[in-house]
Amino acid sequence: MTTPRNSLKSKILIGAVAMTAGAAMVVPTSAFAAATSTTTTGALPVRYERACLRLPNFQIRTNNLITRLNGDASTKGSLAWLQAQINDAKAKNRTQLATVLQNRLAVRTQTLKVLQQRQDGLAKLLDKCRAHGVNV
Repeated sequence: MTTPRNSLKSKILIGAVAMTAGAAMVVPTSAFAAATSTTTTGALPVRYERACLRLPNFQIRTNNLITRLNGDASTKGSLAWLQAQINDAKAKNRTQLATVLQNRLAVRTQTLKVLQQRQDGLAKLLDKCRAHGVNV
């Protein structure tokens, strides 16, 4: 059985990896170039259209993760919450735990940067999908 902390960590890391890989592979720019060069009407092939229809869900999941990471100290899993845990561990003179939590904070800070970049990329992909006639 997983603890809530491990479960949250797993969700954030797995979500970040999956979203990064998914967003990068769902509708690459070259796919749009190939789609527009092979069709005369500007409509996308069915598989690219289905990929475009998944983008709003990716945006929602990315936004939810960013919201959680940017939450206050009472939001479990947020950067502020983790910093409070580090401060508590240091106050109790638990240096090893504080070090582990500090490393986790560094990873989550980096994850937040990746999520923000992904958010920008997803917005651009949505614009491209709309430009090709996909109603998202």
